[in-house]
Amino acid sequence: MSRLEERYRRVLRLLPAAYRQEWEDEMVAAFLESMTTGDPETDEYLADYGRPSLPEVASVLSLAARLRLGGVGAPPRAYAWGQAVRLATLMGVLANAVMATAGISIMLWLAGRIPGLPAPEATLTVPAQSWHTTWQLASYAWLPAYLALVLGHRRVAQAVALIAVVPPVITAVIEAVGASPLSVTTWAMRITDIVLLLAMSTFRHDSPAVPRRPWLLAVPVGILLVPVPLFVVQTSTPALHLLDWPGLACLVVTAAIAVHLAVRGVGRSPGAAPWSLAFSLLATATLIVRVATLLDYRNQVQHVALATLGSIEAVAVVAVGVPVAVLAARRLRQLPPASTVSAG
Repeated sequence: MSRLEERYRRVLRLLPAAYRQEWEDEMVAAFLESMTTGDPETDEYLADYGRPSLPEVASVLSLAARLRLGGVGAPPRAYAWGQAVRLATLMGVLANAVMATAGISIMLWLAGRIPGLPAPEATLTVPAQSWHTTWQLASYAWLPAYLALVLGHRRVAQAVALIAVVPPVITAVIEAVGASPLSVTTWAMRITDIVLLLAMSTFRHDSPAVPRRPWLLAVPVGILLVPVPLFVVQTSTPALHLLDWPGLACLVVTAAIAVHLAVRGVGRSPGAAPWSLAFSLLATATLIVRVATLLDYRNQVQHVALATLGSIEAVAVVAVGVPVAVLAARRLRQLPPASTVSAG
């Protein structure tokens, strides 16, 4: 076995074992043939020092993702993981869409443009430059992106979400290059948005259709449960300095998982496995962000209170995340593994 073949087989380990058992040799033969130049010296050099190209590795990664995050007709465990990622993505994009709607309302209130509602003492000044206003409003594109994703237009959803992702990322890069202090929270938000954008790719043609009615109703319900109470508090009392974005995410995820454990934790329905896996993914991501963003409290005046509250929020996520992860693992083991994988 040449070094080139050995390196390529190492890349193929990303694929599921059942798929590799059936197709690895054919894939290796096709790859080695594509690397043949016809020049003996060049072929000998490539056999010793050649490596799979980046497009080839990306192709294997894409195939591995499609196989491990399956759609309709995939093995049960691959289908469960695929549905879990899709559900977690929907919930993440839903959260951004809900908060974007709340952001629009708060911005209008700060600008004194909501009839019947007194504006705060310090009103928001709208920038004179139209490009600056557009730049600030870009993050509100999560709402149409979510609607497009629920309605089955994945490519449209990704294109619109790209509008929401790119401007904040550029702003974060400019702030990092400049004299502004590095904020872990800012980068955590940007990375989360990029992950959501990439995760939309799991909504493929073989994915089951998203139930439109409950996911569309989730937007007004989510607004009534989260932004409206926060908006009422902020219009009547000083801003909630002790509750930041990661803390709010901890509270929402903890409450959602608690409801899931109470409603679906006792059942043995096969359809419950993706939900438990999805909440496990959300709990893990939320916990990582919460722990990492505790570093932002070091130089703040209320750093002791903020760090204590943040630690309590992290413990709350762990308290519900561990049971849902155990439940997800148990339900995943109940699903039959894939013995063989078709060429499709």
